[in-house]
Amino acid sequence: MSLKPRRVDFNQTWNDLRNTIEDVITLGRVERNEWNSRFVDIYTICVAHPEPLADKLYAVTKSFLEEHVKNLLNTKVTPSSLCTTESNLGNDLLHRYHEVWLEYSKGVEYLNYLYLYLNQQHIKKQKLSEVEVVYGCITHDVHEQLEIGELGLDIWRQHMVEIISETLVKQLLEGIQKDRLQESQPTDIARTIKGAIQSFVCVEEYKKKDALQLYQAIFEVPLLKDSGEFYKHEANRLLQGIRCHVLDHARAPASQINGAGSFGAHYHQNKLKELQLEKQCSSEGVK
Repeated sequence: MSLKPRRVDFNQTWNDLRNTIEDVITLGRVERNEWNSRFVDIYTICVAHPEPLADKLYAVTKSFLEEHVKNLLNTKVTPSSLCTTESNLGNDLLHRYHEVWLEYSKGVEYLNYLYLYLNQQHIKKQKLSEVEVVYGCITHDVHEQLEIGELGLDIWRQHMVEIISETLVKQLLEGIQKDRLQESQPTDIARTIKGAIQSFVCVEEYKKKDALQLYQAIFEVPLLKDSGEFYKHEANRLLQGIRCHVLDHARAPASQINGAGSFGAHYHQNKLKELQLEKQCSSEGVK
């Protein structure tokens, strides 16, 4: 097949490409020949004659991903067929979110490979440099094009996380509280909680500046508040119920507070976050 720029029937080429990316994003089976053909289609669109159609491809791909995430939200994460009262939305929502996220994030990763030519030859050339972002008075502007993998994650943030964050975080904190109290929970709850929390980090990990903004705003702040209240309550309970030597009394809450860091490590890979959690619990627990 010739790689020379030529006229392209965009609608026909996009229809073929769309069928493939539907399979890619849902982890369906894609034969090697089909993958290679779609890879060439993307190249052909980007170098089309007389006018390259890379921006048009970016726009329709963005629309496709937005509709896909909205559909996932409505049919798999918060399906209308379920009774979505606050009493039964909890762990079911958390588990559904996590399972859908695992599929979507892997699908977006593969899609990023398929769009390699667009990413490398069109989008990266227009992106702001790290120096411009970090040291200039520049933020991630809504008009700046993202690589397709980054775009997919940003769309997940906008059309999934920000829509259900209040309920999702509430159920995450409830799961963590039950873990602290060693109450009975599903065997995979730790994996689910950790995966959901990690998704808040992943969706903005590509940013050169404020990459933890979403995580801090929707999860870290309420987590630290809840943790402080929990260990304050535990310290007060031990103070009221103590019947033994004052030294033993001093050791008991301290051991729990020191354990807060280890508890944080159970869900956080970031050592700094672990230390912040321990500091918060210590300030609340020891007065």
